[in-house]
Amino acid sequence: CVSKCAYCDFYSAPAGHTMLDRYTDVLCRHISEAAKKLNKKADTLYFGGGTPSLLGGKRLSELISAAKSAFLTDDAEITIEANPAEHLYDDLLMLRAAGADRLSLGVQSGVESELGAISRRHTVSDAERTIKDAKAAGFRNISVDLMLGLPYQTMRSLEKSIEFALSLDVQHISCYILKLEPGTPLYKLQKSSPASLSLPDEDTVADMYLYMSEVLRQNGFLHYEISNFAKAGYSSRHNLKYWNDREYLGLGPAAHSYLDGKRFYFERDTEKYLSSPTPVSDGSGGDPAEAIMLRLRLSCGIDLPELRRLLGSVDTAKFLAKAERFSDAGLAVLDSAHFALTEKGFLVSNAVI
Repeated sequence: CVSKCAYCDFYSAPAGHTMLDRYTDVLCRHISEAAKKLNKKADTLYFGGGTPSLLGGKRLSELISAAKSAFLTDDAEITIEANPAEHLYDDLLMLRAAGADRLSLGVQSGVESELGAISRRHTVSDAERTIKDAKAAGFRNISVDLMLGLPYQTMRSLEKSIEFALSLDVQHISCYILKLEPGTPLYKLQKSSPASLSLPDEDTVADMYLYMSEVLRQNGFLHYEISNFAKAGYSSRHNLKYWNDREYLGLGPAAHSYLDGKRFYFERDTEKYLSSPTPVSDGSGGDPAEAIMLRLRLSCGIDLPELRRLLGSVDTAKFLAKAERFSDAGLAVLDSAHFALTEKGFLVSNAVI
């Protein structure tokens, strides 16, 4: 990243050209080595976390080429995360030529004061220009992120952000509720001077979420996951892997993987990854409760035969007895085929799950 946003607690680090060249070389080698061990194909590739576009079109194209040679299928969905910025067009053109076909942009808000409050580096016009550049470069599958519960955000300002996102004519919108993570600047400010943050209260944020869901649905977006909305045929194929408890391989510092029923990760240390990329097991994997939790993030929920496979008949009966209470309260839908949370249920999903 060029700089940390005020709400972000993800692992990221600044890097000069020498570091980026070295990182690309190591990652290309690691892709090749991983492919030989795995002997499996992948039909999605996702460059995410931080600002991958800072690697530049040439380096990212090298990584795409390495992945294609190693394990990508011909029809793979290839997503690049980026932040709105000036002069991205040439890189986007190069990435599209290399095979990237999906772009995810961290727009976050269509209101300048809200962007400033969370230390975003871009402006509203930057976001608009980047979307235009992406379309001109040939991207036809574009996603934007929006955030709810921001400092100074109101229902009216949220309306402006949604109107802005819809005006961009994108195919996918991800909407995340701000969570103040310990150690971040916003968390510290909330602790020291809560009044100065002017955060909307929980009830207002809940109203924002339900309002946003309704408006996006009216505009042709399917609410297919707690935080994700897509036009028909544009759900994120990659992220659906996570929510459907499928296997995935993560490469790079802080990247997580789930293979052969086991979860492992690389430490949050770029230098350590570059010198010796050795994964660490987190001791988990194959947990039925985890699989159910992930499935219930999806609007389609979990099929009852799958539930019985995960839990067995006795525990499934206990599960369904409890599930009926949430269905009666309007937080879920339970029928003879499946169990799924409603949008109101999504708002309290952690408690329900």
